[in-house]
Amino acid sequence: MYLSRGLYVFPNGNKIRRFMIDGKHAKELSEVTFAEQLINFLKIDLDPLKRVLDRLKAQTKENTSLEELMKTFNTIGWIAGNFCVDEPVYSFLLTTVFDGRYAEINHSDELYIFKDQAVNALYHVIHAQAMFFTVADQYCRIEGTHLEKVNRIFTGRETLFKMQLEQIIAHKDVNEKMFYMTRPTLPYNRGYRFENLPDYIWYIFMQVMEYEVGLSQCDYCGHFFIPQTKKKTRYCDRVRTDDGRTCKQIGPQLIYRSKLKHSELLADYDRAINRNYRRVERYELKLENEKEGKDMTYGEYYDWLKELHGAKAAFLAGMISEEEFRGVIHGVD
Repeated sequence: MYLSRGLYVFPNGNKIRRFMIDGKHAKELSEVTFAEQLINFLKIDLDPLKRVLDRLKAQTKENTSLEELMKTFNTIGWIAGNFCVDEPVYSFLLTTVFDGRYAEINHSDELYIFKDQAVNALYHVIHAQAMFFTVADQYCRIEGTHLEKVNRIFTGRETLFKMQLEQIIAHKDVNEKMFYMTRPTLPYNRGYRFENLPDYIWYIFMQVMEYEVGLSQCDYCGHFFIPQTKKKTRYCDRVRTDDGRTCKQIGPQLIYRSKLKHSELLADYDRAINRNYRRVERYELKLENEKEGKDMTYGEYYDWLKELHGAKAAFLAGMISEEEFRGVIHGVD
């Protein structure tokens, strides 16, 4: 095989084997399921990338010196190499995009061309998380079979399928040694190579949607999870209290009490989610990119939805008032 830099993945049932290749050496990561990889990506904090993206977009030839622009690139490089240390795939794919290439540029015009490429790369990572979180949230809210839910969220979304795959034919015995082979041997195994994070997450997402994996969302905290059984499960096992109790232990009673006292408020919560999701659909299905009226982007909806999930959990726990919760519900009206 050849050693082009990238992430090489090989499906193994509902799991994937992953290898990071830096151009010289191969390193195998722990095996994960497609669902675990998707859920992990949806929960990571991309706020540092958002802040540096805003900073980079605001820097122009007119208001920024080359030294200041280089400082921003160095910041991006540091963030890319150091965030999500518990899951090295993200840092590796981000550094694959940047990889210090700006340090080799010695002409200002080339540096600003690279700046535009960096803005585009960061935007697509942030957009991918917002879009997949939005679609996964809607999938979990829809009642019906897996096929019915998938058909509903994909209806009219021909432009959703944008990932690029580079297929790799490898030795059947998948391991680090195969990357150093100079002569192919039979039998073969099929895998894929990725150079950027959005394409990789596209691939992961499509595998999760193709097969029924039981993707669920906690009614209490809003986090995604995979139930341990095929039975419909509404609450996750994340610890939520100082004494170690989980959403599954505290959520049902808190929500039951809240429905008795605040049924209209919770109905208002559900209506707001459905109403604002339709605003996203209207905008995303347009042929032009101009926002009109109450159109919402995936990013705007995602930011509101994350705040809403947090506000709901805080309200159920008695940490914020009814009026504060209502303010978040109608925060983007």
